Amino acid sequence: MPCWIALHTSITTEAGAGPLDETGAQRAVACMALGFTPRVALLDEAVLMDVTGSLRLFGGLARLVQLLQARLHTFFESNQVVALVQQAQGATSLIALGRLRYQSSPAGSVKKRVAELPMHCLSAARPHLGVLERTGCRNWDDILRLPRDGVARRFGAELLHALDRARGAVADEYTWEVLPEHFDEKLELGALVTHAPALMAGAGRLLASLQAWLLGRQSGLSALRLTWHLDKRRDVAPTGELEVRTAQPAQDLRHVTRLVAEHLAQQQLPAPVHSLSLQSLVTEPLADAAAATRSLLMTQSRRGDSAVELIERLSARLGQTQVQAWQSAADHRPELMQRWVPAQGALKSIAAGERQTRAKGPKSLKNDAANELRTEALYPGWLLPQALRLATSGNSPVWQGKLVRLVGPQRLEAAEWLLADGDAACHAGGCDKPWAFRDYFVYRSRQGDLLWIYSERLVATPQSARQRAWYLHGFFA
Repeated sequence: MPCWIALHTSITTEAGAGPLDETGAQRAVACMALGFTPRVALLDEAVLMDVTGSLRLFGGLARLVQLLQARLHTFFESNQVVALVQQAQGATSLIALGRLRYQSSPAGSVKKRVAELPMHCLSAARPHLGVLERTGCRNWDDILRLPRDGVARRFGAELLHALDRARGAVADEYTWEVLPEHFDEKLELGALVTHAPALMAGAGRLLASLQAWLLGRQSGLSALRLTWHLDKRRDVAPTGELEVRTAQPAQDLRHVTRLVAEHLAQQQLPAPVHSLSLQSLVTEPLADAAAATRSLLMTQSRRGDSAVELIERLSARLGQTQVQAWQSAADHRPELMQRWVPAQGALKSIAAGERQTRAKGPKSLKNDAANELRTEALYPGWLLPQALRLATSGNSPVWQGKLVRLVGPQRLEAAEWLLADGDAACHAGGCDKPWAFRDYFVYRSRQGDLLWIYSERLVATPQSARQRAWYLHGFFA
C-alpha cells in the first residue's frame, strides 16, 4: 500500500538569530529526507516523501518516523535553532498534505475522514474558496458529488485533476529533489562586511546547509573551503579563502564551525566582502551515520570535545607550530627515538591509533603492554636534553662521588648512520664521527639515585687515539 509523509517546519527562533529561516529550514528538511527515500518533493510550504519502498528497509512506518524525527531534532539542536516540525501521513501525497494543513488549523485537533477534509486543504481549490463556500461545497466529499463536467466548466480541469490525484486515480508527477555530488553554495550578504569575524553569520548559514547535505548523502566531511568575494572597486585580489581540514569525517559540524571561527578571527580583510561561497573538498561515505553524529538518542550524546578536536582547535587558535605531538621514530639512538612534530599533521595517525586501540581486545592490549615493558626495561624515565660529560676516576665515571655499577653493558651500534646537523649524540660528546658506538650502564650514586650512563667505544683512526669518555644520559624514577 502506498505511503506518503508530509512535513512542515516552523522556525520559532527570532528572525536573524539563527542560521536558518523558513525557506532554509524547508530545504534542509528535504535534504535530510533524502536519507530515507529518493522520492522527495517540495510542494508549497511542505516537504513530501514517498516512503512506500523504504518501509521494509527501516522496519516499518513507526520506526522510520522515529528515526526521521530524531535526525531532525539533532540537526536543529546542533544549529541552535528552535523549530516545530509537523507531519502527517496518507495513502497519497495530497491526502498527507491535506491532513498536515488540517492539523495546522484551529479545529485540527478533531480527526476527520479524508472525505471530510476542508476545501482549503487542497491547493487547487484555494482560488475558488469563496464560490465553493456559497455553493455549499465545504469539504472534498461535497465537490465529488457534483457532476464532473459542470465542475470542470466552472472551476477548471485542474481542480478535478487534483481530486483524482488525491484519490489515487491519477499518478503523482513531481520534480524529485536530487543532491549534487559535491556541495557548492554561494550566499549574498545583506551588507558589506569589513571584519573577518563578522563573516561567521553568513558562514553559519552555509554550514547548516552543508550539514543537511551530508545527512542526506550519508557522508562525513573531512575538508572544506570557505571563499569570500571582495568589493571589486578596490585594487585588491577578487577573493580570499581558507581551507579547514579535520582528522575524522564528521556530520555534526559544531566542531567544524568552531574551527572556521578560529581561522576567521586571525584573518585581515583587505576590502569589504559582499558574498561567501562554501565548497566541500573531501567527504567520505559513512556506513553508520548514527555513529558519525554520535547518537540519535540525546541521552547518550558524548559531552565535551575529544582529544583530536581539542588539538585541532588549539592549532587553529595558536598556530600549527605551537601545538606539537610526540611521534616515535625508527632509530637505535635513544635521544632520537622520538621527535616532536606539529600536531595538526599527526592527527591522522593519532585518530587511526585510537580506532585500532578500540578494535583490539583486552588480551591483545595486555600482550602489547608486556612486550613494551620487555623492550624498554632498561630505558630511563627521563633523558637529559644534552648528555653531560662526567669526570673519571681510573676507568670509572664519577658523579657527586663514586658510583656503583648495577647493570651493563647494553651495547648500541649506529654504525654508518649519517647523523643530521645538530644531532644530540654528536653534540653531547663533541665528536666528529658520523656514527655512534656506545655501551650503556645503570649506576647507583651515593644518594641512591639510579643513573643511565654510557661510554663511547672508540674506533681506531689513523689520526690519533682518544681517551674513553663517559656521559650521563638520563635518570630512572
